[in-house]
Amino acid sequence: MNSKTITPKQALAKAIKKAGGQTELANQIGTKQQNVWQWLHRDGKASARYVSKISEKTNIPCHELRPDIFPIPTLESANDSSNQQSIA
Repeated sequence: MNSKTITPKQALAKAIKKAGGQTELANQIGTKQQNVWQWLHRDGKASARYVSKISEKTNIPCHELRPDIFPIPTLESANDSSNQQSIA
């Protein structure tokens, strides 16, 4: 990990801060505050189901929230419209 890489837990904490807290983030993405707390304190990462919504609301990239699901985009893939970072 280089010095610019953050963990999924750090990315989630950053998203929570940007949203104005756990309750605010939960309201913005359509879930309960207790779920956000669980992701942060028990799971250490956001639920895959909500990653795209969290990213949309907070501008935290999907690949920071869940690098196990969303690979770090390369310049080539960033320009490829078929490489959409969303899940159903």
